[in-house]
Amino acid sequence: RWILKSSRSSRPYRARWYRRGGAVEDPWISLTDHHGADRHSNMVYGAGGNRGHSRSIRNHFGANVYIRMKVPKLPNCARIDGGGWQLVRHVPQGGRWHPARDRLRGTARYGRRGNAVSPWAWSVRFHNKDFNEFLFATGDCKRWLIAK
Repeated sequence: RWILKSSRSSRPYRARWYRRGGAVEDPWISLTDHHGADRHSNMVYGAGGNRGHSRSIRNHFGANVYIRMKVPKLPNCARIDGGGWQLVRHVPQGGRWHPARDRLRGTARYGRRGNAVSPWAWSVRFHNKDFNEFLFATGDCKRWLIAK
C-alpha cells in the first residue's frame, strides 16, 4: 500500500498491510510492513477489539483516525501536513484496538464522542463525509501516516 507521508518519511513509500476477507481485526495499518511493525511500535490501526500488536497504543497514548478533504496548501497552516483534519475515531491507551468492524468504511458508531485523549473508545460515522485522505496517528502524534 502506498503511504503518502509519515512520521518516518516526508516522501511516498510502500508498506505491506493486512486486509484479509473475514478477519474482523483488519485492516492492520502500520508505518512499515506488517511483519515486525509491533516490535518497533509502528502499528497505527487495528480493529475488532483485537489485543494483539498493541505495543504502540500502550506506549503512545492510544491511537486516532482522522479524515480530510485535501485542499491546496494555505499560508500559515499549522499541524501535520497543513492541518484540516477531523478526528473521527479514537482508542485510548491500553492493550485493545478499535472495536470497529466496518473495515474503515466509516459506518461504525460507538462510545460517546470525545477527543484525542478520551479514556474511552469512540467513533462517529464518516461514510457520508467528503474526504479523500486518512491520517492514522498515535495519541502523542509521534507516529503517523497519511494514506488515500
